[in-house]
Order: sequence, then C-alpha cells, then structure tokens
Amino acid sequence: MELSFYGEGTTCAELPHPPISLSIYLVVEEALCVAWDYIRTHPRSGFNLLSETEDVITQELYERLYDKVFNRGVVDGFDRQLFTDIIREPKIRSYDWFSLDKMPDMLIRLLNRDVDKPSQDGLFVECKPVDSSHSTGVHYCDKGIIRFVRGEYAWAMTSALMIGYARDGYSILPKLTKALEEREKTVPTIAPPCPCQQSKPGKNNEVVHVSQHLRTFSYVETGQKAPAITLRHLWLRRD
Repeated sequence: MELSFYGEGTTCAELPHPPISLSIYLVVEEALCVAWDYIRTHPRSGFNLLSETEDVITQELYERLYDKVFNRGVVDGFDRQLFTDIIREPKIRSYDWFSLDKMPDMLIRLLNRDVDKPSQDGLFVECKPVDSSHSTGVHYCDKGIIRFVRGEYAWAMTSALMIGYARDGYSILPKLTKALEEREKTVPTIAPPCPCQQSKPGKNNEVVHVSQHLRTFSYVETGQKAPAITLRHLWLRRD
C-alpha cells in the first residue's frame, strides 16, 4: 500500500488541532482488522467472542493490536516511525474541565504532532457492541457518538474512530443511518454515514463508513464554537 502521510508534522497554536490524515486512519483501521482476525482465528483459552462483555472484548482487541501487530512489520506503517503509543482507557478531561476522568477506549498517539495541547491530541477510539441487547441508538449513539459531540472525547480534534462489535443482522446501513435520523437534536448529523472509497471490506469487517456531526460546545480557551467532527465507523463482525 502506498502511504502518503500528509498533515502530520504541522504546527498549530490554536484549536482545533490540525487534522489527522486519511492515510493514518487507513493504517490504523487495517491494523485493527488484522488484530480482530487474529482474535477470531487464534482465540485465547477461555475467551468466547460471542458471550464476552464489551470491556473484555475491547481489552482483547487492545492487547492483540499492541502485542501482535504494532511495530512488528505486520501492517505497513503501523510502527514507531509514525506512532508513539497505544493507550487503553486514558484519563482525559472534558473540554470545560467539568470532568477530569473521561476514558475513551483507546488513544493512539502520533509522532511529529506539534500542537497546542499535546495532552488532548491523538486518534481517539471508542468501541461499542451492536446487537439485540445493545441497540445502535441507545448504546452506539447515545453512549458512544454523543461523547464526541458533547466535547467529552477528542474535543481538540476534528475526527475520531468508532468501532462496532456487530452481531449477524446488524450493519451500518441501515441500522446506524436510522438511529441517527431519530436523534436529529441530540446527535446533529450534517453528513450521514457513507462508505469510505479508500476502505475495503474484509471477511470479518464492513467497509468503513464516514459521518459528520455538529458539536454542541465552544472552546473555553477561545470562545469559538467547535467545528463539526468527522467520525469513521469500523464495524467488526462477532459471528
């Protein structure tokens, strides 16, 4: 895969921070899919993907991503030449200091990001199961996407990644589209989920879809309204 990591290495003295390039997202998403495939083909003893809780699955994904894929030459570009660390549930403050211990599922730190607030910079990842017990609306949107809209996660960034652990019968279209349509006021959507033309589906993942949402807060530091956030949606198949 030819990589063009435009956007990294730039400087920004204001909010929001410079965008993370599409090429970076494609590398991370490929690495996540490889880690997920490894979970399915080489499950840890005692681990059952169909019955485990969200936290257990996410921890499994994190460990496979970090221990088996990162910096091992498995995915081109997913190494210490571009990334510094992968953090599980870091404590991140909200944009207004109201909460000091918001914890996205993963934060992937990048090299050469000369930004105003390094503590708030990186590729934020939030994971949610999507099935009959965890609806796309109540769980994926109301407990996942909304955290980016409200400025709890990735408030200094212009993009982030949502991961869905999807059971059979649950796909981004129409499940996510319908859920967002029903949440016009709480999760304002200005661009509904559409397939990323540079992304490819795999045997255990849908093609990544991209949506864009208005954010409902202004930066404390500048008083300016936060721009819309672009969310990439990677849904991984559980069965």
